[in-house]
Amino acid sequence: MSIWVKFFANTMSTPTLLRSRFWRKSKGFFQTSLEMPRVSDQQKKSISLHTADSPYVKDARFLIIPADLHQDFTPCSGSVDRLDGYSAWLKPNMPSIPFPPDEELLLIEFRDQYVFTHRTRVTERQDGCILVAAPSLTEQEESQLAPTTGRHDYRVKVDVPIQIRYLNEKPGTPLKTGQLLDLSRGGMSFHSRDTEDYEEGAELNLQVVSWEYPVNIDAEISRVKSTEDGLIVAVKFKNAMSVRQREMVSAFILQVQRRDALSRSLPSENV
Repeated sequence: MSIWVKFFANTMSTPTLLRSRFWRKSKGFFQTSLEMPRVSDQQKKSISLHTADSPYVKDARFLIIPADLHQDFTPCSGSVDRLDGYSAWLKPNMPSIPFPPDEELLLIEFRDQYVFTHRTRVTERQDGCILVAAPSLTEQEESQLAPTTGRHDYRVKVDVPIQIRYLNEKPGTPLKTGQLLDLSRGGMSFHSRDTEDYEEGAELNLQVVSWEYPVNIDAEISRVKSTEDGLIVAVKFKNAMSVRQREMVSAFILQVQRRDALSRSLPSENV
């Protein structure tokens, strides 16, 4: 189980459970060619990074979170500004959300149909930018952010208001409102009291603005179900999802799952 999958699976439980399962740090990972390589048969999807395969290229984007997941954090994103030997200077994509103060970070990269998770270390900070060393650990897995994965993957329950509009509506058209019910990396569902405005196949823009890491994404209605007080509308994300939109969805799920984890406790912890 890779870092990315393991994080999503374990954060739905308690911090103690997360610690016991997530922090098997060195088992099953290939290290980069800059260090002595070690390999375990238990990890099939870990990869070895050579100098020529460095993820640090000009303008490469990463979703960035602390390697220590026990603390409170806000996911942010950054891009490679310039190279410094095998290291790279990263600049924040949103200056209002600075890089975590931690020394050890996870850089999550979306490349084609894959997700790469790089573990790295901050060696210098300057004017809001950070200098990160070559990754010491890297994992590759198939991305589950594309709509073709359906909605069977990691899903979180969320109860927050959303704003909705059709993509073909004229500017200035009043936004519809709804209540977000759940979110996965393939789509989401929401409740609406409007009983006549949603049809399968229609394209929408959905904005979740009340969360500390907002989501604004385009989607297509895949299913509509009538209820006593309105409609349950399920949507799937479009094939043309941008890297920025993938980052927003991933960061939103990270926040929700982390909060869910911290709100629970094992019985053994209460003894």
